[in-house]
Amino acid sequence: MKNKIILGLIFLLSCTGVARAQDRDSIGIHFFEGTFKEALQLAKKENKLIFMDGYGSWCGPCAQMVRLIFPLKEVGDFYNKHFINLKRNMEEGEGIGLCKRYNVVSYPTWLFINDKGFVVHSASGFKEAEAFIALGQEALNGSRVGDEERFLAGERDERFLKNYLNGLLDMHQADKIEQCLDKLSNEQGGQILDDADYWKIYVACGSELDNTLATYLASEREKLYKLHGKESVNQKIRNLYAGIPMAFSLCDAGEKDIKVLNKDKFNAHVRLMKARKIPDYKGLRDEILFILHLWNKEYAQAYTLGEKNLKKADARKLCNWAALGERMMRNEALRKKMASWLDRALELRNDAEFKQECEEVRKDLLTSKHPMFKSKRKSIPVRGYQY
Repeated sequence: MKNKIILGLIFLLSCTGVARAQDRDSIGIHFFEGTFKEALQLAKKENKLIFMDGYGSWCGPCAQMVRLIFPLKEVGDFYNKHFINLKRNMEEGEGIGLCKRYNVVSYPTWLFINDKGFVVHSASGFKEAEAFIALGQEALNGSRVGDEERFLAGERDERFLKNYLNGLLDMHQADKIEQCLDKLSNEQGGQILDDADYWKIYVACGSELDNTLATYLASEREKLYKLHGKESVNQKIRNLYAGIPMAFSLCDAGEKDIKVLNKDKFNAHVRLMKARKIPDYKGLRDEILFILHLWNKEYAQAYTLGEKNLKKADARKLCNWAALGERMMRNEALRKKMASWLDRALELRNDAEFKQECEEVRKDLLTSKHPMFKSKRKSIPVRGYQY
């Protein structure tokens, strides 16, 4: 009996060894099974970059890559030769920390990381084999010193900075962009917003009120009007002070996802707008209440507040409030009534771009009975509104 057990163990171990050998010899990408720290150590030892597949278990394109692309011989030959390959579920275990560290916002995300832990190249989305290999080749042909590493080391060449920030913008790295802009403004002052390129990036990603850029925006808005246009500047002010994330931040959680306005926070926010001399701060105050009425499905109150607030509104404000209603209102009759706000807007202003915007919102108000809305902390503005 004892001999049978020993023989069984030997057989089991030999099978395991064969399976591992077969795995090493199999075609396709071989993924390192150690920790991220161990992968960094191995990358340094072998003078290679880490290729990390950041995926989600529910992600269809991720599963397609695993099924169709990773097993291909030509893909495996290339990636096994040049990289330490690592895959992590960004929503489990070690992947959660890596997701936060590298600000992964979509799946799959491909990161090429040097042995110091800095990203030197990145991309996202499903890729056919040829494009996937080309992506790896781009990483090999680029610098082993990533843009983030160069930025943190103090490189401030303007062309480099703008390329770096626009690259982050392409990858929807809003948090990292804001950190970079905050650091630049602390070094160079809020006047970086005078530059058209930095202004465009700030419009897309700036969300903080307690930093140099927000105070510069408020105090120097007349100057910024001349540089970037009054509507652009006022829209950014609106998105900062009365955006959906701001409205939610002034609330306490209620039952069934109800947002309960915290009056102390709300009053402090209104006082801040008044102290900074934010234009139409009373209108922005009411817009926050409008958003919360819509979210809490208090549709009649929302519409009544809109009718009251928009009596003497300009075209832009009429369109803004109608766009909010289009996204969040689920009452068909009131959606049709809100469409009249756009008719009034077009009576006040009728340039081609604005007309198209209004007509799109109006069409959606009249044809879509069940709008889809998902709150996002930050994104590039759509129709003048930033979530």
